[in-house]
Amino acid sequence: MRSPCLTATLISIILILVLSISLLSKDIPVNSSKESPSIKKAIELILNIQSARRGEHLDFLVSVISQPPTLQTKESDIFYIEFLKGYIASANNQFELAEKHFNYAKQYIYTDLPAHVLSRFYYERSYIEIEQKQYERSKLSYQNAESLFNSNQDYSDTFISISLGRTYDLAHVEKGSLLSIQQAQKTLEFAQEIKYPEMERVYFILGLSYWNNNQTILGINFKLKALNIYIEKEQYSDIVYTLTDIGIDYLFLKNYDEAIRQLTQALEYQNKNNNTEPSEAYYIVYKLYSAYLQINDMANAKYYLDEAERLLKAQSDSIVKENFQTNQLLLEAEYLSITGKAKEALMLLTQASERHANGLSNSFYHFDVTLYNAYGKVYNHLGLYDDSIHHHTLAKEAIQKRKLFYLEDETYCYLYDAYLQQKDYQKAVFYLEKSHAVKAKQLNDNNQAQTQFLLHSFDNKKKESRILELEKNANKIMFFSGLLLCILVVIAIFVRILFSKNKKINALNIKLHELSLTDGLTAVPNRRALELHFLENKQDVTIRSVMMIDIDYFKNYNDTYGHKKGDEALIAVAKALKESCRENDFLARFGGEEFIIVMKDTNKAESIKIAENIQASVASLSIPHKNSDVSSFITLSMGITTYSVNKEDSANNEKAIIKADKALYYSKNNGRNQNTHFYDI
Repeated sequence: MRSPCLTATLISIILILVLSISLLSKDIPVNSSKESPSIKKAIELILNIQSARRGEHLDFLVSVISQPPTLQTKESDIFYIEFLKGYIASANNQFELAEKHFNYAKQYIYTDLPAHVLSRFYYERSYIEIEQKQYERSKLSYQNAESLFNSNQDYSDTFISISLGRTYDLAHVEKGSLLSIQQAQKTLEFAQEIKYPEMERVYFILGLSYWNNNQTILGINFKLKALNIYIEKEQYSDIVYTLTDIGIDYLFLKNYDEAIRQLTQALEYQNKNNNTEPSEAYYIVYKLYSAYLQINDMANAKYYLDEAERLLKAQSDSIVKENFQTNQLLLEAEYLSITGKAKEALMLLTQASERHANGLSNSFYHFDVTLYNAYGKVYNHLGLYDDSIHHHTLAKEAIQKRKLFYLEDETYCYLYDAYLQQKDYQKAVFYLEKSHAVKAKQLNDNNQAQTQFLLHSFDNKKKESRILELEKNANKIMFFSGLLLCILVVIAIFVRILFSKNKKINALNIKLHELSLTDGLTAVPNRRALELHFLENKQDVTIRSVMMIDIDYFKNYNDTYGHKKGDEALIAVAKALKESCRENDFLARFGGEEFIIVMKDTNKAESIKIAENIQASVASLSIPHKNSDVSSFITLSMGITTYSVNKEDSANNEKAIIKADKALYYSKNNGRNQNTHFYDI
């Protein structure tokens, strides 16, 4: 009897275990938010990618969604996979496909989905709808993203990220530039309110918004604010990105020297930074190629064209590499066309055009406009003027549609040249006039932007005080004019209007005059100010001493510590010189690392004493200089001369400078770190 009971007991235990396992397996939630490690990493990448850099890491994202689904695939994973697929399609400009994936992903949104992930989902959807010109739907999607933060302030950083993304997206929409600035200002106010630790990102996107609204100076100014913070934080990748963007701005403004300077600095930082994205080096080099091409420096243009080819081959991300290959074909075609090989250029353009049609140029904004113009130039070289005009017209239409104001002038010039070659002089003159009108407008816009920037930079209290003073004077003038000359009321009103319009310009002219006489780096007077000083102070002095000052081995200092440290050293030395000067002494930066001091009513002995005080003051700064042959710290060499002022001979001052310079070279040739008076040589 015991054996059957034992068997029954064993069977019961087994059944209980099976039921328990079954029940436990059912308790595991299908919508678990613990996604697989690769999906988690992919989503984190998307959350951290700035909208301005949409398309980075696509190879990795593609590898994640390429993994086949398994029986254990959770519904939460399905949401993330479809989100990833939609993001990748969007980055490749396949917006209809992206919308399908986002619609499918929406069915798998689950209760525990983190708010910051869901907000990014809605934001990316709003971007897709913008690109499909579904502006009202895009607005609603973005409002869904924004509403998630009304009740949850834990993700305020993410809110700023998507708000900046919205700012960037609107900036590239037809008639969206003002909306973009409004969105950026809103983001700036919120960031300042919560003391956002990455204000540089806000400044940079605000700069983009102003730039796209044709307020170029303000745009560059905000980008420079961002750059300064990046430099302070030593965020080299962001330094490279921002310097590159500013360089491109100057390139579009046709300030090619400044563009080359900014881009070269970006390349220097890029070479220092091991963590910089390799793709950024390609962007810099390709823009340097464009800049040198514009100034007809073919040797440097060819160098950077070859360097771009080398960087293209070194690119590891296959999707990015394909995009770069399309752009490289266009660059090589431009070079061949300019060097007289138009037929070979046309073959490369055909390849670039086919790749562009397949979406292999998405990394380059307004690539289509550049391609159209490249075709037009090649056809012009081949004498096929109708084809040339057709392609330049396509470029013009794209420019007007997308408000690419910085490309207008160039395209009008191409059309002018094509019609001129075709001997259609009426249309040639038309486009020449259009080109001149655009140049005049750009000049006027730049002047207005410069005015806005300078007015924005003035000290508010001083500005308000000056305006009040001018208004009081204006009111007095109007009052007495009204009493004495009633019949000239209309003229008086007209004068008042002119006066009110011009008072800011007068104040601005004063400020600009001050700026034109001040060295931008050290804030001491510049060489032009020195010339004015001699002109304005020739009647009240009989004897002067002039001192030329040079920082010893300063080239070695720059080579050792870098130009940024070199600038800091110049600023420190200038400050020490200024503090060592007497009330009536005049200090100016003469050029490079040279300074000059003009000393009123100062004889030889007094001037030498002042020189010794200056050397002691600079020595007390203890600025390290390990590659100096005379000291382990920065030192000065000085040359002095003393002369009687000839009020009738302005050349007397120039002769004195030459003598002081000779005395300076005597100090440098005899060991440096010393002062020499010309009459002791």
